[in-house]
Amino acid sequence: MRATVRRLLAWGVVLSLLLPVSLSVVIGLAALLSSLGDAAAATACGRMALALGVVWLVALAATAVAGGIVVLDIAEAGDGGDGGYGRAGGAGVAGASRGHARASVGGAGAGGDGGDGRRDAVSE
Repeated sequence: MRATVRRLLAWGVVLSLLLPVSLSVVIGLAALLSSLGDAAAATACGRMALALGVVWLVALAATAVAGGIVVLDIAEAGDGGDGGYGRAGGAGVAGASRGHARASVGGAGAGGDGGDGRRDAVSE
């Protein structure tokens, strides 16, 4: 099931990006044909644009649902309750891996270096 959902997510992203481009081309073609006086072809392009718009909306909805399923699957996999985004021995503070806000909030390395070898001005 995971492969099917990930494939659906990949196709949904591709369609969500490509369908608006093709939709604008078809709308532009309909306007061009209308200005040239070909009402039948302009109507046909307008209906094709409507169908492309519906398919685009369905692709957006399917992409959102598939993305939600993937996120819930990651969170359910038991990655420590952080949705799989945590680090092993994590810093505990957002941005702590770059040297920001190094308080003693879990995961800091010995000697106040935050695990990256640099010393903090606070800990010295």
